[in-house]
Amino acid sequence: MFEKEKKYFPKVTDPQCQLKWNWSTLWLNEGTTNSCHRCLRVPLDPNNFDNFHNLPHKIKEREIMLSGKWPTKENGGSGHCTFCKKVEDRGGVSDRLGMLTIPNQVPKELLTNNMATSVTPKILEIFLNDTCNLKCTYCSTKESSQWESEIKKYGPLYDHTGNILPDESYKIRNKPKDRQRLFFEKTKQWIEKNGHELVKLILLGGETFYQSELQEILDTLKKVKNPHLEFSIVSNLMVKENIFKNYIEQIKSLCRNRNIGRFDLTASIDGWGPEAEYARSGLKCDHFEKLFAYAVNEKWMRLNTNSTITAMTVRSLPLLIEKVKFYRKINKKILIRFGFVTGKLHLHPNIYGYDFWKQDIKNILNAMPTDSEVDQLTKESLKGAFDSISNVEPDKKIIKTFKFYLDQLDKRRNTNWRSVYPYLDI
Repeated sequence: MFEKEKKYFPKVTDPQCQLKWNWSTLWLNEGTTNSCHRCLRVPLDPNNFDNFHNLPHKIKEREIMLSGKWPTKENGGSGHCTFCKKVEDRGGVSDRLGMLTIPNQVPKELLTNNMATSVTPKILEIFLNDTCNLKCTYCSTKESSQWESEIKKYGPLYDHTGNILPDESYKIRNKPKDRQRLFFEKTKQWIEKNGHELVKLILLGGETFYQSELQEILDTLKKVKNPHLEFSIVSNLMVKENIFKNYIEQIKSLCRNRNIGRFDLTASIDGWGPEAEYARSGLKCDHFEKLFAYAVNEKWMRLNTNSTITAMTVRSLPLLIEKVKFYRKINKKILIRFGFVTGKLHLHPNIYGYDFWKQDIKNILNAMPTDSEVDQLTKESLKGAFDSISNVEPDKKIIKTFKFYLDQLDKRRNTNWRSVYPYLDI
């Protein structure tokens, strides 16, 4: 049997990013879209919904990249690509560089014109709504109904000087259900018409397995025949066992009937033990492990873990990595993924400086598996991300806000961060 030819992104010049051309995320509760989680979300047009991947802002940033420039504000862009630029400036492997190594995600228009800026997406990611059962410390009212309920009850959060933190996470938004429903219906119609072009379809939460729209997406996929489609769900695995297993069985049928090619389950967890449970308020590691172990033994599916790295999760990451390596003895296809927190600077590890984490970084990198090229690239990307912490000394001002922020959460949630993270109380 001949191996399928690998077609890589036809990069014309740096700093082109495959994400800008092949990926769109639809934030249906907000009515916005972007082509990278770190980048600007722009409004969807209900009267021109099918053009969500080629809105003027997205085309403009593609044009800037084709001209050999980063889409910074100085160059006419939004300035949201600075994370990758900083990593690359320090010699690290950024998300952008990592994405360029992934084949067979090239929009069809680029196969005949490598300068095309209006293209058909290959990866569609959908944030269905904010229904969620957790209140992760780094999350927001945009992504979690639990967060919204807490902010409505107690009000916004403040920095150590008494000013409301300048973060959209604490805003209560008007989220008209009819508008969200309109965009969802248009999304289902788009999938029916264009699902054959996709290589990946990803569902985000909130908590996807607790959202009624999931059943409608599965029903829509029954109308699609794409044996090359990778269907992915991101979940915190803190769902009832019977609900979880019911959906997994339905997805197994989609694979068996070749409506989709494979299923990827991405389990969101940021470490292991008490530190991870504090960071993801509502997480219980024993329940997570119960559903994770079930998924590990369903070897027809692909399984990943995804971690958001904050100052609260760095030290417990090696425990999570060792846990995944244990389950890899049963299922070798488990991947480990990481990303630094965005949007809440007072939770980023860099507030403590590189030297503070030096031994922890060493422990993480030593624990990382290197069994495959993907493992090696992940390790390199992780090293590059930590290397982007250029400050050596702690930022005492922001640390005060970090501590005051957790003090406020403790009062609201009846927790005690100092007992969990005594080493951060400096």
